[in-house]
Amino acid sequence: MPHLRPFIVVALMLSLAGGAFAKVPRKRPYRLPSVDIKSRIIWGSSCDGPNDTGLAFGGQDQKSDDGRPHTRIKSDGKWRDVHKQLRTANAFQKLRDRITLAGELQKRITASVRATYFRNSRVDITVAEKQKDIAKRIASAIETLKAKRELTPYETQQGALALRRLISAREAVTGNATAVTPAAIRSLAQAAIDLEQAAEHLDAEPPARALSPLVYDSESKLYVLFGGDHLDYLTNDTWVFDPSKNQWRQRHPETAPPPRANHKLIAANGKITLTGGYTYASNTDYCGGQYVDHDDGGWTYDIAANKWTGAKTACPGDRRVYRTGPFHPDFYLTGPKPDAAGTAKKLAALKPNTWTAMNPPKLPRLNRDWGTAIIDSDHDMMLRFSGGHSAHGGSDVLHYHFATNRWELPFPVEFPLGQLYANTKYPNGFNFNKRPWVTGHTYQNYGYDPIASKMLFAGRPNNYYIYDPKAGDWIEREAKPPAMVYNSCFYTITVCTTPDGAVAWTNSGAVLRFVAQTRRWVKLKLSGEKPPGAVVDNSTMVYDSKRNRLIFAVKGYGRKNTYDGQLHCVDLRTQTTSKLSPAGMAAASAIPYLCQIRYDADNDLLLVGGTLPPGPDGLRRTPAYDPSTNRWISLAIGGKDPSGPKGRNVSLGMMYDKKRKLFWAVDTNSRVYVLRLKPKTADPKPLGKN
Repeated sequence: MPHLRPFIVVALMLSLAGGAFAKVPRKRPYRLPSVDIKSRIIWGSSCDGPNDTGLAFGGQDQKSDDGRPHTRIKSDGKWRDVHKQLRTANAFQKLRDRITLAGELQKRITASVRATYFRNSRVDITVAEKQKDIAKRIASAIETLKAKRELTPYETQQGALALRRLISAREAVTGNATAVTPAAIRSLAQAAIDLEQAAEHLDAEPPARALSPLVYDSESKLYVLFGGDHLDYLTNDTWVFDPSKNQWRQRHPETAPPPRANHKLIAANGKITLTGGYTYASNTDYCGGQYVDHDDGGWTYDIAANKWTGAKTACPGDRRVYRTGPFHPDFYLTGPKPDAAGTAKKLAALKPNTWTAMNPPKLPRLNRDWGTAIIDSDHDMMLRFSGGHSAHGGSDVLHYHFATNRWELPFPVEFPLGQLYANTKYPNGFNFNKRPWVTGHTYQNYGYDPIASKMLFAGRPNNYYIYDPKAGDWIEREAKPPAMVYNSCFYTITVCTTPDGAVAWTNSGAVLRFVAQTRRWVKLKLSGEKPPGAVVDNSTMVYDSKRNRLIFAVKGYGRKNTYDGQLHCVDLRTQTTSKLSPAGMAAASAIPYLCQIRYDADNDLLLVGGTLPPGPDGLRRTPAYDPSTNRWISLAIGGKDPSGPKGRNVSLGMMYDKKRKLFWAVDTNSRVYVLRLKPKTADPKPLGKN
């Protein structure tokens, strides 16, 4: 019998091992080799057939609008895309598209309910209505599917499979329309996956995947595809492509090898031999390998009999395996219920001028180096999209809920295979879920726009990407203007929030404002002294709300250059630039880190995320800038300083929460700290005076 029920497997199969990159199976987690990202299509597969024909499928297309290269066939030695033809010939394509849309809407509803749980607040009254709308969409799809006539046996089979998943999704949606519990959230998430897989059954080609080999069998005259890595999950589905009909067909053997990717397939006499492949390691070690080989011998697929056999235990087909632990959203649903009252009580009792560790119960992993963190004032959250290089390299944006001291992961972590832990080798464009990969470092190249209520990521060369915190996902991308397009822009483009929209600062000193209504960045026409350009690891831009101006702090790159203490500003009303030349500039050369300087609007003070060298009393004082006197000062701030024992933390994210009048900070390991600043009682002194 075909396997009909949807599966989400978050159990890690650490006992399994083998792989196409390695001739000797490895039982320890390992890292995949990188690929050349100069190639437009990476991680794909192609296979030659007879008489100079062939088939290509899978991989990421770094220039396409959906991240996929789709199906390509070779005839007379020339490759051509047949995706549109396959869709046109597919009797279910319009229905498939409707179900796909319902699945996307269901993901958004699930995100809303999950956020409600972590905020410990009441469910939005519109959620139940939206859930009813999804139920109606599913019911309509079910009726359309039942009404289909004159279907082929294959179409009848696929329709039955899709119907089962649609019914399962409808039951979950109607049964959890108003519940806000971990069980309900998991059920709603499963409903979205049911819809996604129902659409896959009705699609003209297999779902996207990477490192999934193709093989041609001369006896059956079919190409065979098995499994692969969707980058957030592994699968073990089986597909065949018939070149005589230009048609994909999904097979449903009773059992199949466990999900995997990067395996080997060999065809001979109507049978396919499979060996090797990896599963996920869900490794939280620093720069640790994220893949572990299967060691389950060989498997044989009899094409005519539609049957997999092997020496080790098989499992149902059409199964998914996700990463586990802190790499999956369900991890954060465990533990105590989010407690808004308890968190408020803790914050009210904060000792002034003392950094306090919040100790959220579930911490994200891996380390999130080389970045910042920003305030989403509309949804009362911290957003964290940091990593790259020797750190977390996914596409996910972490949410930290100030009201309940809880981290939230909006969707399962996806990693870019062998490009993980790279610097300049992260792929461009969309991945399979239409999300951008993190850049080698994010530094300060993303920020929040209060007009659009979205986060903007500007670190990619040609496009900027828009993240919707409410949807818990990336939603679109747009072209960047020429002033923001340059090599390695992820190092220096700096984004900060102003009430009139996000502002970006480039390495050439250009300043641009985001216009939410047109989704465009507009360059300011500055006059006066030319502002400096942003410098990697050595600059920042801050909005001074009392004076409606931008303040820039910058020094030359490298240890040989020292900070001169100068501050530059742009008056946003007149768009004129000038130097502030504050008092204490010479002593300000001791400021260890410029990237995290944030404005406290209530105390009219710019606080530095870093501490000065120890004074005669052995204390490390915190530098700050007082705009009212145009002077650098220092403050005595105690507690567990997030800038670390040496006063400089390149992975620090610091922000000011105007709602609570608090500073928040987060380190590379997602530990959260909070500070109630009272400058008048923090022993303020002009910088340079003990």
